[in-house]
Amino acid sequence: MKCRALLAVLLVFSGIAFSDDAEADSLIRSGISVFMTALQSGDGVTASDMFSSQAMTQVDAMLNTIKQNIDRDPEGTVRRLLSAGYDVDSDGAEQWSSADYLAQTLSLPMISARYTPYELEIDNVAIDGRSATVELIFRTASGNEIPQQALMAYEDDVWKVASFMGITAFP
Repeated sequence: MKCRALLAVLLVFSGIAFSDDAEADSLIRSGISVFMTALQSGDGVTASDMFSSQAMTQVDAMLNTIKQNIDRDPEGTVRRLLSAGYDVDSDGAEQWSSADYLAQTLSLPMISARYTPYELEIDNVAIDGRSATVELIFRTASGNEIPQQALMAYEDDVWKVASFMGITAFP
């Protein structure tokens, strides 16, 4: 009798854990899809809101480099930013927060052009506590497949993107 009671308790708890993982899996898949759609459509605000604190650390470093370059060569730096598609002057760039810079960056036509050629397939989600590894396949119109991995982090009760196909490799 004790074994049956213990088995029943274990099944209940494993069902709860399974439903939590199933729910997390669904939220992660949905988040990755929304993120990809935002990148493809140039919706930098939505995409930037989905960056994890780890990914924002990299954005902070890039923005600091831009601000240092503005201090050294304001005209040349602004010229490079304008040629990349940013709508900013040296004073505006000096005032950028990391979130503002990221949102404007992810709205650039070159970013949507980077992701538009691909159809995204989510192959597998492996959840490990507050982090997840997502196996992705980016497929071109000609059928070429590029396997990639995305990393997600659970922060502020939301799954956020920590790494995604070169997402922090931008101007």
